[in-house]
Amino acid sequence: MELTVDLTFLNEISDGDQGFITDVLNTFLVEMPKDMEQLKNALAQHNAVDIGRVAHKTKSTLQTLGLHDLKDMAYSIEQRAKSGATAQELLTDSKNFITYISQACQKVNTLLH
Repeated sequence: MELTVDLTFLNEISDGDQGFITDVLNTFLVEMPKDMEQLKNALAQHNAVDIGRVAHKTKSTLQTLGLHDLKDMAYSIEQRAKSGATAQELLTDSKNFITYISQACQKVNTLLH
């Protein structure tokens, strides 16, 4: 998956306020790794409900940063968890999601420097 950070929406809602955009990007870099730790813990505990909760929590942030493919991936994980998928059934997609989030963090970090 080719990850593209599209800040169009963020620019629109902030009227191009670079300070606000920088704050949002920095918050992403602080909070998203914490969310991925929660996801890893949910996977380790085989807790499909928490896997779905973490996926749900990330969607709006991913949408805001224009990471649409990742938002769609989070939505898919969330919906499968809600539909009764086991943690084992969510394992591969969740691990891929964690990997892609790490790559997204690297891309966002480059935008700040």
